Amino acid sequence: MPTTLAPPVALPRGCDLPSSDGEPLESLWHRAAGDLLLACLHWHWRGRTDFFAGANQFFYFDPATARNTHFRGPDFYVVKGVSHEPIRRSWVVWEEGGRVPNVIVELLSESTADEDRGEKRRVYLEQLDVREYYCYDPDGQVLEGWRKGKRRPVAIKPQGGRLWSEELELFVGPWDGEVLTYRDTWLRFFDAAGALVLTPAEAMDTQAQAAEARAQAQAARAQAATAQAGAEADRANTAEAEVAKLRAELDRLKNPPTT
Repeated sequence: MPTTLAPPVALPRGCDLPSSDGEPLESLWHRAAGDLLLACLHWHWRGRTDFFAGANQFFYFDPATARNTHFRGPDFYVVKGVSHEPIRRSWVVWEEGGRVPNVIVELLSESTADEDRGEKRRVYLEQLDVREYYCYDPDGQVLEGWRKGKRRPVAIKPQGGRLWSEELELFVGPWDGEVLTYRDTWLRFFDAAGALVLTPAEAMDTQAQAAEARAQAQAARAQAATAQAGAEADRANTAEAEVAKLRAELDRLKNPPTT
């Protein structure tokens, strides 16, 4: 059953709670990977105002231990059915009508893997009402996912190396490419047809490439039309020269030279 909050006399306010523990993330990859998921989802859901997504933020769900940061915020999370505004420094459940994330993603490291696969999975899927939970190990490139079940979490079966998120209506899976000038294997979203969900920058590049391709095609058509017009002009000039030659021959036959 989801945790029910029994409000104390005065609930701690989110603005008074720590939004950072002052410790750096495990690596540049971890920070970039969380921000990548965030950018992709925001672009894919652009125009929607019924969700909030965050990366590398604290997630406060128990006011009794709100200042205990043992359960730190997930690397990436999505809450559906809430206002897109304002930007939250942390997700504070009792300030959001009891809403917890629908989807949480943890990016594992050697120091967090056991807790992420064990205690955090238990808290998110059994104690709280998180619907889907994903763990990705960048070293072994292993992706695992679970859905909340009636009694215990249910493992999500992979489909071609990716996991289908019912909550996001997207696939989650590894992708080899360049992020922040680093070529590596990253965790990305894919649509139902298997197409990569782009970042805003990638979408702009794609649009620019499409516009350039259209311009090149238009220039090629114009060049072909010019060449065709030139060929037709050459044929017309040749025809005129031939007509002039025939007229001269006809005049010669009509008016033979006198001897």
